[in-house]
Amino acid sequence: MKKPNLTEVLIDGKIYSVSGEENAEYIQKVAQFVNEKIQEVRTLPGFKRLDEEYQTLLLNLNLADAYFKEKEEVTRLAEAAEEKERELYAVKHDMVSTQMKLEAALKQQEKLGERMEEWKKKYEELKAETNGRHKA
Repeated sequence: MKKPNLTEVLIDGKIYSVSGEENAEYIQKVAQFVNEKIQEVRTLPGFKRLDEEYQTLLLNLNLADAYFKEKEEVTRLAEAAEEKERELYAVKHDMVSTQMKLEAALKQQEKLGERMEEWKKKYEELKAETNGRHKA
């Protein structure tokens, strides 16, 4: 088990000692995010007129909202990545299939070239034989 890191953070103008398994930089980053959310909800109309409990609830709802939106974005990006992976697989499959067809066509071309050479040879033999008969 990791030893917890004790880090001092400034949240809403107060210094807190926060303990966590994450490094100090990460804990500071989280505290900064919370500070940004606090400032964001304070700008909402009528926020200052709400009692402290309701203000805290509103802040928590905004934090949860940010969390769920990010979670949805992660899910969307993961699905997009999976779709791209499927597309890439299909392209690779098509490429392998095309390469196999090309190799087969090249082999067939080679065989046809060999047959053509055989026919040329036979043609030359027949031509020579025919010319030999006409001279005699």
